[in-house]
Amino acid sequence: MTQREKITVRQAQAIETKKRILDTAREMIQEKGIDNITIRGIGKKAGVSVGSFYYYFNSKNDILLDIFHDADDYFSKGLNKLSSKHAADQIVEFYALYAKYSYIGGDINFAKKFYHTENKSFINKDRIMYQILVSMIQTGQDENEIIHTSTAEQIADYLFIAARGLVFDWCLYDGTYDLERAMVDYFTRLVPIFKQK
Repeated sequence: MTQREKITVRQAQAIETKKRILDTAREMIQEKGIDNITIRGIGKKAGVSVGSFYYYFNSKNDILLDIFHDADDYFSKGLNKLSSKHAADQIVEFYALYAKYSYIGGDINFAKKFYHTENKSFINKDRIMYQILVSMIQTGQDENEIIHTSTAEQIADYLFIAARGLVFDWCLYDGTYDLERAMVDYFTRLVPIFKQK
């Protein structure tokens, strides 16, 4: 085995260990919430030392950041699947993707643990998901489909507040209604207020 192959094996092991820590942390967050788990507990359940955890993550909050990076990747890939040509319709499709991601894995408990006021990642404007929506709105403004009386960022903020509120409501109702259908219906009614007359 060459030195290059040894590095590759080591890299594969590192990737597998990081994934195991992340998967374990996600599972524990889903069961108990981020505030009720410890790094020691994650390590024990994942079969790694606390030192190994800190090799890959600086804190429990890094786990949340990693989850949000996954969401951003999901939205980057999902953008290619948008079928609408008009900005307003694309925004509705964007939020259908948002709804799908909110219950990815089919378990509402993760969303319930994730949607709380201590999770400031929701308001991070550097996130790819946010930038995608702003770009979509700006394109709509450039093509005179979307109003110019508010900035693209202001419109994006308004829309994200509404989407988070709907997901929170869905969590309050224990997922008893179809979130994607509700999201599409809600945004089909909401987005026209931003359409150019």
